This record gives sequence, C-alpha cells and structure tokens, in this order.
Amino acid sequence: MTSAAAALLKERDEFRLHERFLSGQIDPLTLDEIIKEFSLTINSSVGHWLASQALLSNEKIDIKTTDDVRRFVYRPSLDLKGPTKSSLLKLLKARYDNGEDAVTVEDIQDSIQQTKGDKTIRSLIESGDIVKVASSKGEVLVYTDRNFNLDINPEFINSWRKISVEHLTNEQIHDFIREKGYYSLTTNAPKQVQSPKKPLKRADRRSVTVKHNQHVVDQLKDYFNTTNTK
Repeated sequence: MTSAAAALLKERDEFRLHERFLSGQIDPLTLDEIIKEFSLTINSSVGHWLASQALLSNEKIDIKTTDDVRRFVYRPSLDLKGPTKSSLLKLLKARYDNGEDAVTVEDIQDSIQQTKGDKTIRSLIESGDIVKVASSKGEVLVYTDRNFNLDINPEFINSWRKISVEHLTNEQIHDFIREKGYYSLTTNAPKQVQSPKKPLKRADRRSVTVKHNQHVVDQLKDYFNTTNTK
C-alpha cells in the first residue's frame, strides 16, 4: 500500500467514526465491526496495518481494551457528559477559574452534532452566561463572570450616550458629572498623577569683558592704517 493510499484510508476511517460518534453511537467497535459497519473491502495486510498501526497512532481515536480485545471509538476534542448545555457551561467555568484556554466553536462542533451545538451556544449567549469573541484561533467562547457586572443607572447611560466628550477636558467632564448629581463618580474617581515638572535650564553665564576708557572713546584715533601706509 502506498503512503497516499494509507493516509486516505486512515482519514476515511476517522471521518466515519466521527460521524458515528456525532449521531450518538458512542460504543467502541472492534476492527471487524468497523469493517462490517462501514462496508469496507480490504485484504488481510491492510487489516493488519489498521489494527497494529493506523488506528493505534491516530490521536482522534480512543482505544478501549477488554479481555485483550481492542475496540475503537472517536475521541472528541471536549468530553461533555450529561445535558449538553449544563456540561458546556460547567466546562467553560472550570477553564475560566483555572486560567486555562477558552473553548473554540470548532472544538464544540467536533464534540457535538452541529445543529445541537449551535443551539446550545446561542442559548448560553442569550442568557448572558457566555460571550463569543474572535481570536487568532477562530471564534472562542468565554465564561461570563457575573461578579464583575456593574449596576449602572439607566439615566446615566442615556446621558452619557447623548453627549460627545472628545472636545472636553477632564475638568469639564468632572463639572458636567457633578452638575447631573453623580457625586460618587467624582469623589471616588482616582486622582490623576501629575508628571513632575522639568527643571528649568539655567542660562549660560557669559564672561564679562571690562571695557576701559569708554568716556573718551570718541576722542581716540586708529593709527593702524596710517602706520601701514608710511
């Protein structure tokens, strides 16, 4: 068997096991059961290669051994047990609490039937339990920590949206907030740290040249040119 044919067969088996897993059939199969269920036509050498190399080295296939008999099942990116919605939310919260990577939408589609996965994601977003953001890894889901939710007066939000502050100084914004009666926003606001003033540069001191006989300068005569002409 060529390397290209081997890779194609390996990928095809993985795809079929994935489809089977997403349909809800999570019981592992022996190689003979895989050949029969997927209607494969292979010779003994290919069967030996699948059992001894291809299926064993595939990271997306889990191996269950019972009574020295190997069985194979698709290994999803996420191990979601129980109701999908509660399991996914529990997983996202655990990753958030432990500072681990967020869950990608692609991982969910690999672990749950797509229609069901999309419905679960949409429900969790609408309930405010998670948010979906774009990243270098694609779309990711992040748990919403409600401890950081702010209770802001709707009147303040409306007032803030109606004004433009780009042309205002910090003092003008401060005065406006106080005029509207939101004193806590000004009294509890962090004080601005003023940058230290740069020391003034001292003017260079020029040497003082004492000029003598300034009172008779109009009576002096330059004899330099006269002497040279003689």
